[in-house]
Amino acid sequence: MAINIKFPLEDDLNNNYFLDMSKTTKDALRSNLLLLLLTEKGERYYLPDYGTDLNKFLFDPKDAETLKRIESEIKKTVAKFIPQLIISRVDFYMIEDETGLVVDENTIEIEIKFLYSNDLSGQEQTVIISRTQ
Repeated sequence: MAINIKFPLEDDLNNNYFLDMSKTTKDALRSNLLLLLLTEKGERYYLPDYGTDLNKFLFDPKDAETLKRIESEIKKTVAKFIPQLIISRVDFYMIEDETGLVVDENTIEIEIKFLYSNDLSGQEQTVIISRTQ
């Protein structure tokens, strides 16, 4: 039984379906988190407040204040729209090559660690999104 479409979108070649589907609540919540973070506020019909304002930070300096505001935006939005998830950490990384040199100074990776509120194991999960500035 499927719950929703799995994100990122992929074909389900095993079952010969056009799109792969989430089959567990945890997978569905993970997909919902990615969709929420990558949706711009005002982009979704009838839910103008759904999504984040991450794009408004694209041309801001990558300083501690901006990173703190991005973290706050992520935590506030997830708490409002997916209360079943608890954001435990938000980390920011520059993309580096094998030698440790920064590949692109205009791109950061945002690593979001979260817990499922009803998961007694306490195991953190991770999603990573990239933003080009």
